[in-house]
Amino acid sequence: MAFNSVRAVAGIAAFGLVLGVGACASDAEEKPATETRSVVHKLGTTEVPVDPERIVTVGYSDQDTLLAFAEVPVGVTDWYGDYPYATWPWAQDALGDAQPEVFNRGQFTGQANIAYEQIAALQPDLIMAQYIDVSSDAYSRLSEIAPTVTGSPDYPDFGMPWQESVRLVGDTLGQSDKAAELVSDVDAELTAQRQAHPEFEGKTVAVAEAGEPGSFWVRSPNDQRSRLLTSLGFVIPQQIADLAGDQDAFQISTEQLGMLDLDVLVWNTGSSVGTSDQVKAVPTYQALNVARDGRAIFVDDPIVSGALTWGTVLSLPFAIDALVPQLAEAASK
Repeated sequence: MAFNSVRAVAGIAAFGLVLGVGACASDAEEKPATETRSVVHKLGTTEVPVDPERIVTVGYSDQDTLLAFAEVPVGVTDWYGDYPYATWPWAQDALGDAQPEVFNRGQFTGQANIAYEQIAALQPDLIMAQYIDVSSDAYSRLSEIAPTVTGSPDYPDFGMPWQESVRLVGDTLGQSDKAAELVSDVDAELTAQRQAHPEFEGKTVAVAEAGEPGSFWVRSPNDQRSRLLTSLGFVIPQQIADLAGDQDAFQISTEQLGMLDLDVLVWNTGSSVGTSDQVKAVPTYQALNVARDGRAIFVDDPIVSGALTWGTVLSLPFAIDALVPQLAEAASK
């Protein structure tokens, strides 16, 4: 399905926001301009307001990270799933009664489609654009609307670890201590599961998804889905890393399924009913040892699949709870 075919195939501007300058009623003294902080990101260094009040998220999963800080965006970009206000079940408590405007409802195509006019109409004082490929032109246009922060300069598009997303948002909001706490809590859960399941350590694994008939997507080690598995102790083969390069996934044919004959194979199939059965019916797949031995798991529950796909600080605990028992069963065979 289109939602999980995002591929990272894909200057510097600093914009200060000066607010609250006016004459004092008593002595006509000017109030100082609102303070800003500098945030370094992939496309430059941006001066952001110290206390932003109207934040828009442009990245497909950016709202999750913002909600983890108890900051509710006024506008969010829809990815997939058809949930109210583009907020999945694991994040609905954090959203509360808020009703952010949703851009591109049901329109995800795998390509950035930024709703500039709608964003501008919301009069944001900060725009976050992390989990999305932002061109220099798009960044310039967004920065004309409000100070804009993209992803980390240290990772390719769609390849920034969730921990770095949290830290970057923490730096942007001036909440680095909160960021450290959020990262520590989820990392502690991952570490506990890894220690509880030594059978995961060093086992080869891959995350695969069905594409068009006769084709499949294999997730890069940089992708959030793969990162969850390696955090638990699994290993992505070097061949997959080499073929992926800086992309978050690459496509293979039915004839190339042999590269997925690993210790454990994770099929992320929950985006479309019947996909698991279609994969299981492919003769080339049936011939793999990982299939014959029952060491493949099918993540066909839509919410669990979504939690794995989003790979955010809010979705990961949900994914961990649901997937670890299945992974343990497969890795023990």
